[in-house]
Amino acid sequence: MTNPTDLNTEEATPRLDAFTAAVLVAVGEHFRTVNPTEVLENTNLLVCVGAEAYNLVDRRLAGDAPALSKAAMALMPELREGITRGEYMILVRDVVLTGGHDWPDGENDRAIPRITGIPGPRTEPDPSQKPTVPAARPASKVGA
Repeated sequence: MTNPTDLNTEEATPRLDAFTAAVLVAVGEHFRTVNPTEVLENTNLLVCVGAEAYNLVDRRLAGDAPALSKAAMALMPELREGITRGEYMILVRDVVLTGGHDWPDGENDRAIPRITGIPGPRTEPDPSQKPTVPAARPASKVGA
């Protein structure tokens, strides 16, 4: 039987849920696309994590951005001296994949999946196409 005051290492280990994974993916993709050959500074990492967490909660100040950024920072790989932004992205990607989450395959993939079932914008009809007029129906012979 365990004592409730004992340190539970399972609870102390941060878990990579879908929201935290989305922050890590957004940070990694930012580092991959914006100055990937520059050395990553700790301040840039902190700002980027905070900004991506803030974006994920729809830019609400009353949202859970501070808790989300704290959870994301707890799961970030150790920042080694002299590592580039692009190299660090690879470490972040490994954390996400090891945690059982997907990483976008291409540049145009979204970090956060799009909700399906919502119709897209309407398309205008092609003016070169003449509208089709349905043929007239023959008169009914019922009651004749």
